Amino acid sequence: MGRCDVSIVRPRLDSKPWGGRKLEIFGLPLPEGEKIGEALVTADDALITAGVGEGQTLGDLVTGDPNSRLGARGMEAVSGKSIFPLLVKLIDAAENLSIQVHPDDALAAPLNKLGKTEAWYVLAAERAGALYLGLDDEVDTAAFMQHARLLDGTSAADLRREDARLGQTWMIPAGTVHALGAGVMVYEIQQPSDVTFRLDDWGRVDAQGNPREMHLEAGEAAIRADLRPNEIPAIRLDPAGMRQLLAACRYFALEKLTLPEMQTVQVGDAHSPNVVTVLSGQLNVEGHVLVAGESAVIWPGSEPVDCAAAAHTVALRAWVPEIIRDLAEPARAAGALESDIAALGGMTGDIEAALA
Repeated sequence: MGRCDVSIVRPRLDSKPWGGRKLEIFGLPLPEGEKIGEALVTADDALITAGVGEGQTLGDLVTGDPNSRLGARGMEAVSGKSIFPLLVKLIDAAENLSIQVHPDDALAAPLNKLGKTEAWYVLAAERAGALYLGLDDEVDTAAFMQHARLLDGTSAADLRREDARLGQTWMIPAGTVHALGAGVMVYEIQQPSDVTFRLDDWGRVDAQGNPREMHLEAGEAAIRADLRPNEIPAIRLDPAGMRQLLAACRYFALEKLTLPEMQTVQVGDAHSPNVVTVLSGQLNVEGHVLVAGESAVIWPGSEPVDCAAAAHTVALRAWVPEIIRDLAEPARAAGALESDIAALGGMTGDIEAALA
C-alpha cells in the first residue's frame, strides 16, 4: 500500500419540498426553478470529476475493489457491505424538515440496510432557526405518537427545541426523534443509509393535496425516548485552533480545519477513507485546488497527502476513526479532560466505551 489516492467528487443534488436555493452559496449549479434540499457529496452515484476513478461514480470505484478502497475500519463501519462508509451532505432547510426518526443497525438489518446515526455542523441559521432534538423531558413516546398521528405539526411541541447557531455541532444517534427547522443550513455526516421514518410533516401536502408517506408504526418502534442530544464542545488540538475535533462515534469522526494561507496539514491513513469538504477559502489537495462547496475523497494508503491552504481556509474532515489513536491520544496531548473526550460521542456512548 502506497501513498493515499485522491478523487474529487461532484455531489448529487436532490430536490425536496422543504428545500431552497441557498446551496448556490457553495458554488453548486442548481437546476433552474427547483427547490434543492440536499447536496449528497459522497452518495454512491456522486461523480468523480478528477483524480483516481475520473469519470466513474464513487460507488463504481468502491465496488471494484472494496477492501482496498474502504480499509479495515471502513469495512467494519458498513458491516462488510461494498458501499462508501461516510455519507456527507450539505442541507438547506428553507422550510421545516419532517419530524422523523432513524433506525439503528439492528432494526435496519431486515431491510438489508444500515442504521443511521448522524451529526450536524451548523453552516448558517436565520434568527428564528431551530433544531428539534429528542422528546421533551415530560413527554413519553405514547403521548408524542398521539400528536404525531394528527399529521399537522402538533407533535413539534413535544420536542426539545434548540436555537441554531453558526458553528454548533450535534450528534444525533439512531432512535432520536428530530427535525431541522426552517432557515437552517447544515453539513451532515452520517452512516450511509437512506432509511428515514417520517412521523409528522407539519401538515404539508403536494400540489394535488396529497401528504407525503408517513411511517408511524416503524417509526414508533425505532424511537428511543431517552435520547436528548446536547451541543458538543469542540476540542482544540493546537493553541491556534487550526485543528478541532467536533464529534465522533464508531461510525465516523468529524474534524474542523481552520488554516491560514500557506499552512499545510496531512490527511489520510491506511484503514479508512477520508472526506475533506471546503467551506471557505482554497485548499490544494495533491494538485487539486478545492474551493467552497468542493470535496475530495482521500483513499486509504500508507502515506497521508498534503492539504495546503492557498488562502485562509475552513474545511471539514470526516473519516472512520480508531478512537484511542485518532481521538483520545491527540486530545490528551492537547490537555483535554477525559470527560471532554467522552463528550465527543454525545449520547452514542461509543467514546465512553472505548475509554473504559
